Amino acid sequence: MRVASVITLALVIIQLADGFQIINRLVTPPQATSAGLKMTEHEETFAAQALFSDHQRRTLIQQVVQSIVAVPVLGCSSSASAAIDVSYLPQVTHKVFMDIRISRRDGTFYVKKPENIEDPTDEPIYAHLVIGLYGNDAPNCVQQFLKYVDVPFDLDSPNPSYSTTRFSTLDTETGLLIGGISGLDVTTLAGGNVLQYKGKVIPAKLWLENTKKEEDTTKAVLRHDRKGLLTHRNLDLTPSFGITTRGSSTSLDSSHTVFGKVLEDNDGFLEKVIDIPAMTSDGLVSKTSNEPVNVGGANAVTSSLFTAQRRVFRDAAKTFGDTRLDRLPDGKLLRRIEVTQVGSL
Repeated sequence: MRVASVITLALVIIQLADGFQIINRLVTPPQATSAGLKMTEHEETFAAQALFSDHQRRTLIQQVVQSIVAVPVLGCSSSASAAIDVSYLPQVTHKVFMDIRISRRDGTFYVKKPENIEDPTDEPIYAHLVIGLYGNDAPNCVQQFLKYVDVPFDLDSPNPSYSTTRFSTLDTETGLLIGGISGLDVTTLAGGNVLQYKGKVIPAKLWLENTKKEEDTTKAVLRHDRKGLLTHRNLDLTPSFGITTRGSSTSLDSSHTVFGKVLEDNDGFLEKVIDIPAMTSDGLVSKTSNEPVNVGGANAVTSSLFTAQRRVFRDAAKTFGDTRLDRLPDGKLLRRIEVTQVGSL
C-alpha cells in the first residue's frame, strides 16, 4: 500500500507541475508573439532553454520518486518477487522427455572406430530434453500434443508419434526450431482437410485455445519471451511444434501459442543447434545465431514487413495442404536432427 501511494502521489505531482507550466505559458505568451512579430533568435533560444529546463525538472522528480520507492521495495523484495512469480509463471502439469541426435555433416550416425575418425568435431551429437507442459493455460494444445507422445509401437499398422520427429528448419527471422512427424502430411478428402500417415487417414484439428480469458485472471499470459519455449502455429493442422532458441521472439505471439518449456537441457542442445549451418531463402549457406537477423541495412523495416507477409501466405498455403513449400530451402538445416525416443515422465 505504501509503495502504491508514493507512486500515485508522484504521478499527481508531475501532472500538476505540467499543468501549471502550460497555464503559465497560455496566460503569459512571449512578447514578440503577442505583438504579431516573429520571434528573434535570442527569444527562440530562451524558449528552447525553458523546454529543456522543464525536461530536467520532470527527470529530477522521477529520480526522487524512484529513490523513495526503492526503500520499501527493497525491504520486501523477497515477498514481492515470490508473489509475482506465483501469479505469472505458468504451472507445469505434465512432463515429457525427448532423446535427440544430430548427424555428421554427411548425414550419418553410425559408430566409427577411433582410427577411422578424421574430424573429432564432426561426430554425432546426442541430447536429452525434459519438457514441461502448461496444461492449465494451454489445455487444448497440451491435449493434442500428448496424443503423439505415448503411442504404442505397431509394426504392421504404425501410428504417428513424436518418436519419428525431425527438426528440419530453423527460421532465420525468429530463431524458431521447427519439428514435425516424418511422413505425416495434410491432404484433401471429400472437400475437407485430413492428415495422412502411411495409408491411414486421421482427422485434422486446429490447436486453438480459448482466448476469452478476461474472467479467469489466474491464467498466465503466454508470450514468446524466452529461450526454450514450446509453441505451435495456430493455423497448422499437423502436430508440428517449435522451440524458441532466442531470448525474445515476441513476433510469434500473434501467430503461435506457447504451451510448454524445456525444463532440462544438460547436453546443451539449444546452444548447439543454433551453430548448425542452414540454407536461406536466397540459397546461401549461413550460420544461424542467437540474435535477431537484421537484413537489408536501410531497408530492414521493408524486409521485415515482406517477411511477415510472406509468413502469412506460407502459413495459409500449409493450412490448405500445399506441400510445395516443403521444397523451399528457407532456414533448412544442413544436418539431420531426429528424435529417437519420447515418453511421459
